[in-house]
Amino acid sequence: MDVRAMLEEVATFGGAPKKSIKDFVVQKIVTFIATGILKTGDTLPSERELASALSVSRETVRGAILILSTHGILSVTQGTRTVVASEDVGELAVQAARYRDIAAYSLDNVHEARLLIEAQVVRAAAVKMEESTLDYLRKSIAAQEAACDDPVRFLICDREFHTAIYRSSGNAVLADMAADLYSYLLSHRRRVVSQPGTIATSIADHRLILAGLETRDPDAACAAFAIHETRIYTTTKLLLA
Repeated sequence: MDVRAMLEEVATFGGAPKKSIKDFVVQKIVTFIATGILKTGDTLPSERELASALSVSRETVRGAILILSTHGILSVTQGTRTVVASEDVGELAVQAARYRDIAAYSLDNVHEARLLIEAQVVRAAAVKMEESTLDYLRKSIAAQEAACDDPVRFLICDREFHTAIYRSSGNAVLADMAADLYSYLLSHRRRVVSQPGTIATSIADHRLILAGLETRDPDAACAAFAIHETRIYTTTKLLLA
């Protein structure tokens, strides 16, 4: 599912008014802030890098950044990278309350829930995924490799990689649940992926997941996803110990 198809699905859910792709990107950046991928003082990836990660044009990214800068969330200075000026995303964070609710659960409970829900989602995605989404996932892995020394850039690519798979299941409810669970303790994941070798290991996991999806093998894709999620659980638990 490409970004336009995803936008169409999300924007019309429940009869809500359609939103522009620029609004979609605004929500994406706000979500990165609300979930802890981006924090105050962080430098945003370049327009080119964000456009690649989100599969939109640089002009669209530029427009979204302008909107967020007028709200005081981002700070734009000519000649330098855009910086997160505030984590107070207010009414712009449509799903912020849900992320806070997820954070109240234990790591063990979230891990168990992810294994159950992602198994259903990934199995369905292996059968239903469009070729355009497979191509996006291939490009995402290339972008992840280019971000091996930048945990923030990697996590942005990582989230979009996972979300694209969830959406390809064809079940919007399960996809949203999986995406919400993915957001659990992302601020801690930043610290985990900053450790040597962690990003490279995650990318290797992603390659195995992609291989299962490319061969339309639900069992292989599901097994690769379970290994990946268990690795996330184990490394996060070690960090919190």
